[in-house]
This record gives sequence, C-alpha cells and structure tokens, in this order.
Amino acid sequence: MAAALDWHHSVWSTRILDADALGTVIGIQVSELLESVDSYVDEEETVVSPEGTMRIAEYACRVNPMPVLDAVIEDEKQYREYSKRGRPTVTYDNRSTTSSPEWEYAYYLEHGRPVHEILRAWCGHRAITLQERLAAAEAEVRRLDELLARVLDELKSHNHSIVAEVIESEHVEERITPEKLRPVIDRPLKPSEIPVRYERAPRRWGR
Repeated sequence: MAAALDWHHSVWSTRILDADALGTVIGIQVSELLESVDSYVDEEETVVSPEGTMRIAEYACRVNPMPVLDAVIEDEKQYREYSKRGRPTVTYDNRSTTSSPEWEYAYYLEHGRPVHEILRAWCGHRAITLQERLAAAEAEVRRLDELLARVLDELKSHNHSIVAEVIESEHVEERITPEKLRPVIDRPLKPSEIPVRYERAPRRWGR
C-alpha cells in the first residue's frame, strides 16, 4: 500500500507509507507533491493535509482513469438500485428497517453525484468518452448475440438446422477479439526458409 487515509490528527489527511509506490500511482515525485501542500512527519512517516489528499486523488485519476471510471459506474448502479427500492438499514434504537427510495435519491444528490462529477472531471473527457464507447460496444455485442440466438432458434425450428449450425460456427470461430486485432510480428525468415517456386518460362517459337 502506497498511502492511507489518516484520521489520528485531522480528518481526510493522508499518511504516505511508500513514497516510491505512491509516485508511480500519481505520476509525479512525492517530493514535488510535498512542495505544494502542507505536511508533517509523524513516526517517521509523512502525513499530508486534506488538500494534499485531494491532490493525490486528482493525480491518481489522471494517471489511471479507467479503473476509477469503472468504480464510478458500479457505484452509480448501486445508487440507482437504492433509489428504486431503498436498502436494509438499522435505526438508532437498533431496529431493522428499509430506507425509502426518496431518502436514498436525496442522499445520492447530496453526497454521491458530486463525488462522481469530480472524479469524472479529474479523469478527463477523453477517458470518459473511451469508457462510454467501450460500454456501449459491449452492450451492443450482447444485444446482437441475443438477436442472433433467436434467429438461429427460428431456423432450427423450420428445418434449417444445417444452415443454423454453419452460421453459429462461423459466428464463434470468426469472432473478433483483442488478440486478433493485435499486429503479429513474425521473425524474419532465413534464406533457407523462404519457399522457392519454380516457373517454366514459356517456349518461344522462331519464325
């Protein structure tokens, strides 16, 4: 672990546990970070201020945007579910209950959405566009797979099993995957490995 939140002396401060690892995560040297934020040393470990915590989070989003955006999407899915059905909770007098969808939605507007918007802003427009396009492409592939499965079932039910099997086989075997998109770099052939093809020259007849 490169760093961890530290609440011993102030809320939202961050204790740096491994400066080199943290530098890799945020894309700059920790010494450069410490020049622009307040910090102090506690038990031989550097603790940065809440402002420093925000800087660390921002830099980490810029360097590694996709995992952050994936986490935001998953968090939004959870909030969406809570806003529809509420969620199990416990009251102050230790009674089990379920929160109301209205309360959950209000909580999301006040606490969840601002965080998501900040994280998206830190990750950058290009990363957001890439993630949304990737998610849309994956959803479209699932939709087309389901549509093709229905078509194949219809073909089989109308005595076209052979055609259905051929189409299904081609769909599976010729599927485009990341491995197939990568350029294959082959070793140059030695002269002895180059196949030789002999061709007979056409005979020319004299006049």
